[in-house]
Amino acid sequence: MVRYRPDALIISDNPPVYLYVPGGVPAPVLSRRKRAVGLDLGTSRVAVVIAESDESNGPVSIIGVGESLSDGLRKGVVVNLDKTIAAIQAAAVAAERMAGQRIETVVVSLGGTHLWSQNSMGVVAVAGGDREIGDDDVQRVVEASRAVSVASDRQVIHVIPRAYTVDGQEGVRDAIGMMGHRLEVETNIITGAQTALQNVIKCVHGAGFDIEDVVCAGLAAGEGVLTLQEIDLGVCLVDIGAGTTSVV
Repeated sequence: MVRYRPDALIISDNPPVYLYVPGGVPAPVLSRRKRAVGLDLGTSRVAVVIAESDESNGPVSIIGVGESLSDGLRKGVVVNLDKTIAAIQAAAVAAERMAGQRIETVVVSLGGTHLWSQNSMGVVAVAGGDREIGDDDVQRVVEASRAVSVASDRQVIHVIPRAYTVDGQEGVRDAIGMMGHRLEVETNIITGAQTALQNVIKCVHGAGFDIEDVVCAGLAAGEGVLTLQEIDLGVCLVDIGAGTTSVV
């Protein structure tokens, strides 16, 4: 099996055979691969999953899975830093061994009773002379919806658009490309307790990893198991864990 390194093609490992290429070797196959690492912090267990897909958003391949018993969390909240760090490291090592790759950054899936949800709205005037709604307009109106009052001890985790309104036309799912002067959005904002989030971040960093993103566990579960038709029609997802139950 031919493998790549920056200055050569590795034709064989035993015996070692290298084909050196002046100026370095482009690795088109490897460069098209995207990797994501998920870290799920549960009351009874900690799980790490390493997945890969190509840049065309094709099928996702699971290449590494690791689990360890969790004794440092209660109801999604860290109660023992050292035990949580040890559980993260144990799960990560198992996933790394299976995948044959090192983990550097993770996406953290977080649950717990400290997560709250509230609805909000935002409105902006459409920019540009042609009045065609673009990505910038959508980003601005979603950001405007964040201006809702949030307690100082809480932190916004997600701002999820539910529906758009263009010049009074309600129920628009995708406003990009439409013509209009006024763009409104209804969003759902998920927040978490700052101290709970900070303790999770401290544990992940203590285990030796950077954090790419933090996501609500219930929302992540919905993205993983619900079909587009179910989401469009409306559905209730119940995620029952050892210490918490999430309803989305």
